[in-house]
Amino acid sequence: MLANQAIVRFLEERGVRRIFHLPGVHTLPLNSALENSKIAVLMARHEANAAFMADGFARASGETGVVLVTPGPGLGNVVTPCMEAHGSDVPLVFIVVEVERKRADKGVLHGMAAPEALLSGIAKAVFVVPEAKELIAVMDAAFRAASSPRKGPVALFIPYALLDKEVPFDAGAPVPRAEKAAPFDPGPIERLLKGSERPVIVGGGGLLEEGAGAPLDALCSESSIPFLTSTRGKGALPEDRKYAFGSVRGRGMARRILAGADLVIAIGARLRETETKRRGVKLPRLVHIDVDDRWIGRNYRPLAAAVTADLKAAAASLRVVMEGRRSSWDMAALAAARAKEGAALEKESEGFRIVRSLRRDIPPDALTVWDLTLIYYWAELYFPVYSPRTFLSPGGMSPIFYAFPAAAGARLGRPDAPCLCVTGDGSFTALSGELATLAAHNIPAVILVYNNGAYGLLEGYMRRRYGKEHTMALANPDLVRLAGAFGIKAKAAAGPDELTAIFRRHVTWDEPFLIDFRYPPIPPPWE
Repeated sequence: MLANQAIVRFLEERGVRRIFHLPGVHTLPLNSALENSKIAVLMARHEANAAFMADGFARASGETGVVLVTPGPGLGNVVTPCMEAHGSDVPLVFIVVEVERKRADKGVLHGMAAPEALLSGIAKAVFVVPEAKELIAVMDAAFRAASSPRKGPVALFIPYALLDKEVPFDAGAPVPRAEKAAPFDPGPIERLLKGSERPVIVGGGGLLEEGAGAPLDALCSESSIPFLTSTRGKGALPEDRKYAFGSVRGRGMARRILAGADLVIAIGARLRETETKRRGVKLPRLVHIDVDDRWIGRNYRPLAAAVTADLKAAAASLRVVMEGRRSSWDMAALAAARAKEGAALEKESEGFRIVRSLRRDIPPDALTVWDLTLIYYWAELYFPVYSPRTFLSPGGMSPIFYAFPAAAGARLGRPDAPCLCVTGDGSFTALSGELATLAAHNIPAVILVYNNGAYGLLEGYMRRRYGKEHTMALANPDLVRLAGAFGIKAKAAAGPDELTAIFRRHVTWDEPFLIDFRYPPIPPPWE
């Protein structure tokens, strides 16, 4: 069959449900083939937004996100989303249509002599189809690489001239699955765990893989072991459990628990410098279990490095080792201290009150997708999450233009779940053209814009560090009228009470909706 048909056929057999892209003249052969396929295609207004939509889709659904990319400028525009996906271990495949390389120096449209160099080092792997007969094999290798531990984004470069050529395709060939994980050997940590009276478990994003959290849920319940979570790991275990004490970065309960531990088991957590050590997190007597050794020993020296690609097996093995034993932690005392701390924060902290109010105002199973706003910094620490893959944030590379497009993708990836996007005015106004995409596809995401009229965090830094005022101020449009111009319902709230009233009276979760939350900057939690 023709290569453009073979590509679409491969994607269908691979189980791809949806592709995100912004079209160009070089993608038209694939656009034509996709019109006759079962794959849904979403056209965004910018390539970066399309890629962030695929990122949100992948995180929420657990599937591999697919982005179709035009050469030249289109490729350049997906650099930041690729960096973010690589930093957050998100499986994406960027299918890049490239023009003839040998004509790049002649000024061919969108020509680049080595386009793969743009994503090398910020993608997990880069694949180039050298000739027609290798198309399907290279595509298969790219998809396996994206979905195999450690997951991540890959770039697949396909020559434009190849799309209208015939290629071999074995329709009966089974689709190879991702590489299987190695068995877990508990030997290096069994003695440490058996000798521990007050172990603590720190869970990370690796536990979001299907089935990985269940053994730890049972282990912490049966053996009375406190559980702390990284930001990526929020929701791996329900945070309403009596053993769940929130973020490992918390300054109150988390630090007291870690200080009292005689063993800390970090599982599926990378323990990156910016997320832990820089925030003053101390991990005494550490055992570090992860899918590979990429982050083992980078910031903390472990007592025993147990590396595995099967975190579910590791969690099940830990439960067997602790079977019939309970720690000496007084869970009732810890719970009482947690309640006291929460009551104090409720009285003295505006940020805490806002995120806890949001938690009460939205359904417990709602997807929440966050930009790096002042509200988000409180949510990292104090917004309870009850289900896996329902707390999405751009911690891999920390771009500020993530949440709005990612929320659209996440809602398409999980059509059964309500979806709330929490973004800032600085981010949203740059992306507001995607309201057209939200409306065109009737994507029922609720967009909460924290409109404080500035790059709030930077405004605070400029004031405190340099004595400068209003250097980061923003002039914003009327966001309610802007949403209305796209046919999207919207309301404005001047404070937390009005925000709650809007959620209770106007938000139905079955249609696009925008909330303009006009509220001054709040102090970040570290202050």
